Amino acid sequence: MLSFRKLVILVLSATLLGFMLGYKGRGTTLITLSEIVTNTTSTPTPPVTVQKKEDTAVIRRLNYSKEAFCRNGRLSPSVFVIGVQKCGTTTLQGILKKFSTTINSGGTKEHHMFDHPPGGRRTDENYLKGFSPCNEFKRSLDNTPNYTNPETISATRIKEYAIRNNMPLDQILFIAMVRPNHKRLKSAFAHEAVKNPRFPAAWRQFNYTGWLHQHLKKTTANTDRMQLKSRGYYGKIFKSYFKEFPQSTFLFIESTKAFSSQQPIADALSKMLGLPKVTMDDLVWANSAKNKPDPILEHDTELVKEHFRPHELEFQKLLRDNKIRVYTIPQQDFFEDWDL
Repeated sequence: MLSFRKLVILVLSATLLGFMLGYKGRGTTLITLSEIVTNTTSTPTPPVTVQKKEDTAVIRRLNYSKEAFCRNGRLSPSVFVIGVQKCGTTTLQGILKKFSTTINSGGTKEHHMFDHPPGGRRTDENYLKGFSPCNEFKRSLDNTPNYTNPETISATRIKEYAIRNNMPLDQILFIAMVRPNHKRLKSAFAHEAVKNPRFPAAWRQFNYTGWLHQHLKKTTANTDRMQLKSRGYYGKIFKSYFKEFPQSTFLFIESTKAFSSQQPIADALSKMLGLPKVTMDDLVWANSAKNKPDPILEHDTELVKEHFRPHELEFQKLLRDNKIRVYTIPQQDFFEDWDL
C-alpha cells in the first residue's frame, strides 16, 4: 500500500505533467518546469492603457438648407449667439467676422428681438429687415448675449418665431460662451457699475469685495437687480433651451481655455456651418484692456465657488445627458478649471 507521502507526490506529478502536456494542443513543444518559471517571471505584464473618452460628440457638419430660412427675400438667422454676458461674446463676434463673406448679422451688434415682449417695432417683418437678402450670404446670425438673461423668456420666443415662420428647428445652432463664475462675476460687476445707468446707486458705495459680502448670499430681488448672480445659473438657463429645442444643436465654448488658441474655434465654426476655412493669424481680443487680471482675495473666490457650485454641477450634468446634440470647445477637459 502506498504511503500517504508517496500518494501526495504522485498526485502532484500527474498534475504537473498534465499542465505541461496542455501546451501541445496549442502547437508548442513540450517545455520544462524551469522554462515555465523563467517565462512567467521574465515577461512583465504590459500596463493597461485607459483611453480617455471625449466629453462630447466629434465636431461635424450640420444639416442646413438656406431656402428653409429665406422669408420675404431676407435670410433669417439659423445661428444664435445667446450669451453669456461677460464670457467673451464680443470676442467671439470678432472671430465670426473672419467669415464676413459668408455669414452676416445684418450690421447690428445685438438685435434684442426675443428678450423683450413683442409689440411696437418688434415684429417679424421689422426683424427680418435687419438681415441681408437671401442671395448675398450663406447664413445669418443673431448675436444677443441677453438671450440668456434668466429674467427673459427668450428661448420660448425664439421657438415661437421659428414655428410661425415654418423654420426647421433641427437646423438651428445655438452658440453659448461660458466660463467659471468665479472668473465671470467680478467682470460682470465692473461692467454694470461703469456702463449701466440703471446700476443701483446704493451699490456704488461698494467695491466688488464689499458688494460680494453684502449681496451674494441674499436671495431677494433687490440683491440681483442686474442679474449679476442669476446669469451664472447655467443649469437653469440652458435647461430651458434644451426643453424648447430638443432637435437643435448647441455649441458651448469655455472662453477661459478656448480663447488662448482661437484657430480650433474658427475650424469648428467652419466645419459645423459649412463655411470656407479661415486662418486666425492674430488672436482676436475684444475689450483687451479689461482682460488684465485684477487681484481677488482667495476668500472671495471660495465664497463665489461655494455659491455657484450647485448651478455649475447642474450644468455639467445637463451637458453629459445631452451628448448627442452638444458640442464643446475644448472638446475634452471642458470643466477642468471649474473646481467641481
